[in-house]
Amino acid sequence: MLAFCLVISSLVVFWAKPLLALFSSDPEVIQIGIGYLRIEGSFYALIGFLFMFYGYFRAIDEPMISVVLTIFSLGTRVLLAYLLSAVPSIGYIGIWASIPIGWALADLAGLYYLHKKAVKPTD
Repeated sequence: MLAFCLVISSLVVFWAKPLLALFSSDPEVIQIGIGYLRIEGSFYALIGFLFMFYGYFRAIDEPMISVVLTIFSLGTRVLLAYLLSAVPSIGYIGIWASIPIGWALADLAGLYYLHKKAVKPTD
């Protein structure tokens, strides 16, 4: 998963302009899109780990943890997008940055649940 995500991230980051040129010829749209793809695309490994957590918790018959992680990821992304975009020096780039930050926070929550499931008190 990690190798796949790193390859895709590299392609998205380094080929952002040609990818965007498939959809628009407007230089301003392409320039803004490059910024977005380079921020969000650099962190695909974070969403990869999150998807692994989703699958793992479903496989061990704990699907509610997957639901919690999904809600946590989405909720933090929405909240951070709102808060970061309100900072004048950050602006709309805060919306883009909120995506990988939300993934990272949900990954940390997934690690917490994973640790909690692995470390059980002895009776």
